[in-house]
Amino acid sequence: MNDEFNNKDNSSKYAWNDSMILDKIQEILEGKNIDDLEFTEEELKHLKAQLNESISLEEINQSAYIVAQNIDELKVLPQDDIKDYILRLKNYLNDTTLKCIRAEFKGIEFEVYQDSSVEDVFKDYYSKYDEIYGISQMLSDLGLK
Repeated sequence: MNDEFNNKDNSSKYAWNDSMILDKIQEILEGKNIDDLEFTEEELKHLKAQLNESISLEEINQSAYIVAQNIDELKVLPQDDIKDYILRLKNYLNDTTLKCIRAEFKGIEFEVYQDSSVEDVFKDYYSKYDEIYGISQMLSDLGLK
């Protein structure tokens, strides 16, 4: 594996499933309890190197996801509406072996999976949008819903 593990705050194109990383660390530690260990900077570098070597391409495909904002062709365009953007993400994902893209549109994060439909992702996005901005509640308060 060529890319190092990065969390979602870094500029890596990929982010990693935390539970997969913890499982791999436990494998590498060969039964030692991670809570009982004290890591020096050198030991942490060695552990990262072992993690990079021990994760297969198949595991990456199952557990990594693309961070859309870190890939130029997946950034939101000024003319994009949410459904167009979801479709563009889905088309990109279908051309890869990865299972998921994490994206953000107008400040709301959402995920597109290989087997997701545009409508399902839109409903999930709109649900988060509604939760943040309370559109349904406002319409209800006005007697419009």
